[in-house]
Amino acid sequence: GTVFVVQWDKVYLQGKEEMGSFTFQAALHSSGRIVFGYKEIPVPVLQISATQHPVKAGLSDAFMVLNPSPEVPESRRRTIYEYHRVELDTSKITSMSAVEFTPLPS
Repeated sequence: GTVFVVQWDKVYLQGKEEMGSFTFQAALHSSGRIVFGYKEIPVPVLQISATQHPVKAGLSDAFMVLNPSPEVPESRRRTIYEYHRVELDTSKITSMSAVEFTPLPS
């Protein structure tokens, strides 16, 4: 009742399965804390090709709008509007590491 945890187990990069699998989680605490835990990171994140697998690590507040696509009437086009972003230094993401975000009093 005080924390919600989502874990991704044995995630492979498409076309790069030989690199190994990634296991990580996000924990949302009722106090407002957010913790990202990295259990298995088989290669340095900086070595992941940004063109094939764009890596984003951090938090942002944003909203999404779904608009009909003029080319395909039954589909929707997703637009994300972002306000703020806090990015993690991806060189610090390693196996058995964690990052904690603690909310400011407001």
